[in-house]
Amino acid sequence: MSGIKAYLTDSFTQFLDIIGKNSPYDKDAALAMVFIKKQRKILSFDLIEQCLNKKCMFDNIIAQPSENTSSTYDYCYYPHTTKYLAKYGALNSSTLQCILTALHKELSAAKGSSSMDMSVHNIQGKAESAIVINDCINIIQSY
Repeated sequence: MSGIKAYLTDSFTQFLDIIGKNSPYDKDAALAMVFIKKQRKILSFDLIEQCLNKKCMFDNIIAQPSENTSSTYDYCYYPHTTKYLAKYGALNSSTLQCILTALHKELSAAKGSSSMDMSVHNIQGKAESAIVINDCINIIQSY
């Protein structure tokens, strides 16, 4: 297994060098290219942690909803990885629903706010994350 993980990590690095390293989107796209290339059904969370350094973000949507469930992570930067996890059954749909509800409350409360206030509270990022979470719920429901 360590040989496969090393191969996948090396592939990720090669794809990242091709794409660029300027944003989280680049990391997400490079990791998506690794998944597409290998057509893997079982995802190594060690690989996510090693490549994206966002293990806590993905642990957040795998675990059952609790007081620790956070709606503040920017899943919009990792749509391919998040949807991949949804497609292969790694995500908890109750947790996704909980996060989506929290995001909708925040977005509704922000209606009519000034642009500056919306920027300070990352309303656009939360809206984009809500779209990714909603897509994941739809993916889970379609299987």
